[in-house]
Amino acid sequence: MRFTFSKEKQIFIFGIFLLLAYLGGIIATYFVSIKDANHILGMTATNFIFGRAAGISYGFSAGFDELVVILINIVIEVITVLLIYPLFVLSWKKSLEVKTLESFFSKVKDLKTRYSVFFSKYGKYGLFIFVWFPFWMTGPVVGAIIGFLIGLKHYHTMFIVLTGTSLAIVVWTHFLKELISLLHQLSDYAPYILLGLFVFIAIVFKLIQSKSRPS
Repeated sequence: MRFTFSKEKQIFIFGIFLLLAYLGGIIATYFVSIKDANHILGMTATNFIFGRAAGISYGFSAGFDELVVILINIVIEVITVLLIYPLFVLSWKKSLEVKTLESFFSKVKDLKTRYSVFFSKYGKYGLFIFVWFPFWMTGPVVGAIIGFLIGLKHYHTMFIVLTGTSLAIVVWTHFLKELISLLHQLSDYAPYILLGLFVFIAIVFKLIQSKSRPS
């Protein structure tokens, strides 16, 4: 008997394998340096909860060099897209019900409606800019879902979104490295100050969104 999987299921399975490989890498790191492994977990959680700028800032505050910060944050965002995007598609097709993500999916649909003229006019290029642009709710997962909602094919969406987010991470990392170097002239705690700032901004945006949500 031959099993066939839809493209969204193939993407999800690949995401699971990549997640397991990533977790395996963290476990292996524990045998080399418990401190580094804990910091990688911290960077992962910070990126996932507060966004890429906070995740990158955490990486620098942990003492990782630029290349390590870039690679880890790219992997984190790629895994997140590969897992959440297919769950949305399956939910959209009524093949799966994901209660914990329904509120997030609803926000993305509203966002797509709000920028419908922009996406209708610029299509793939607009999606790339949307993912690359460093504002709240313009990350790779949101971009991937919007790509699906505007009718792009799965693998076209994945290519655009993952390329856009990788470029954004490279640019953000270089920018924050230079900014931290500049701020170091004022304080040795520059990476921690930036980390706290980005976490604060993320929390404020979340609070604004929760208050503006209709009851």
